[in-house]
Amino acid sequence: MTTIDTNDVLERMRDVAADLCEVFWQQEPVIELDEMFAAFQRIDGGAGAALRASLAEAYPHIGWLDGELERAAANDDDEDDGDGDGGDAGECRGERNGGGEGEGASARRQSRGEYWICDAIDGAVMFVRAIPNWAMSLTLVRDGEAVFATVYDPLHDETFHALAGGGAFRNGKPMRVNDKGSHYHGIVASSQPPYVGKDQQAMARAGQSLSGMLRDVVAVRNFGPTSLQLAYVACGRLDAFWEFGEDGFNCIGAALLVREAGGLVTQVDGLPYGLGATASIAAAPPAVHASMLVRLRESLPETTASTTCRPHAPQPPSQELAAA
Repeated sequence: MTTIDTNDVLERMRDVAADLCEVFWQQEPVIELDEMFAAFQRIDGGAGAALRASLAEAYPHIGWLDGELERAAANDDDEDDGDGDGGDAGECRGERNGGGEGEGASARRQSRGEYWICDAIDGAVMFVRAIPNWAMSLTLVRDGEAVFATVYDPLHDETFHALAGGGAFRNGKPMRVNDKGSHYHGIVASSQPPYVGKDQQAMARAGQSLSGMLRDVVAVRNFGPTSLQLAYVACGRLDAFWEFGEDGFNCIGAALLVREAGGLVTQVDGLPYGLGATASIAAAPPAVHASMLVRLRESLPETTASTTCRPHAPQPPSQELAAA
């Protein structure tokens, strides 16, 4: 087991982020889809390679799992019939794969050893469109479990990080989820993973769950980067986050932030969330998590939940609130 210097890792991440910020503030919005892909491959690929080289220098025995690149290659194969879609640019093209592992090898690696999972730019579309709302995420996985995670928002100079069993922190100070008692009257967030349009069930559930949650809350927002939205749950800014569809490489580390900050993270059906079990995610403070799962399940008519694992829902308010 490799011992890492947390401050050293965070500093190496900030060094790469500084170069990304310089590129970001100098660029103009990229509009055409092919140009978006090319720009993102160039910028994200360079940042990922720089961080990988830096970490390899300091921690040569820790591997590197390019999960998103493998998924990109798989999606590229799916698109050979010409049926393209507009997913997140960071996962759109497999040209930057560079001979990574196949899916079978990747799955085997997830359950053993030490490796980094990195998303150099979470919020690809925002980055290439010159919208200042993106983040970097880095996770250290040991034997299939996240043991260290950081989400860095360089445009606001905010660093969120957590150590398994060691707590969660924002800019070096301990952070906690908020103490809200349910999702009612809450400010919550949701998102859609790349290529959700290829997963008809996830796409349908995203719409159904949004309609259900809008009945109860003040507002549902999508702030872009999945990892950053989970970090906002961890520090109490958001009351909850949920998502349908495979997005494990963006969520697995940020889920550790929420857990170490006192929150709960599961799949929407209440089953454990982790590598290999990432078809949906629901993250919130404990009481909010319980009521949110009830509403999410009720919003999915094709899904039935066992009454033995169904949390008790508080009574909804007598008057519905309009979204802010």
